[in-house]
Amino acid sequence: MQTLRNSLFLLLTAAFLIACSPNSTPEKAAQNYIDTILANDIDGLMDTLYFPDGADAEERSLVRGKLTILLAETSTRTISMGGVKDVSYSKTEYNEDKTRANIGVTIHYKREDAPVKTENIALRKTDKGWKVSL
Repeated sequence: MQTLRNSLFLLLTAAFLIACSPNSTPEKAAQNYIDTILANDIDGLMDTLYFPDGADAEERSLVRGKLTILLAETSTRTISMGGVKDVSYSKTEYNEDKTRANIGVTIHYKREDAPVKTENIALRKTDKGWKVSL
């Protein structure tokens, strides 16, 4: 139990440090996004997302509510799988003008019979760095 607590503390600390730094590359933004999900950090997760200029507070609140539920489910699944063993990222694929990018993510869990989770992360370059486009 102490090891699990220490691991969670280290993961949360890493997520916090990553969240405080700008997402200057799509790779860093994708890693920050995954780290905030695994740390069950809704505030950090919201900071990684791209919202169009016209998005109002109500839309953001709706997204936040839905993501809070998904984070809880993800956290429960991760714990049931024994935690995360490792995360790997594919090579970044850019569009022609390098304003959008896609990165594949593969998550391996510690439990040997756990399925491997793969996701594709779409990113968009903004004035505030790279953001995840849902």
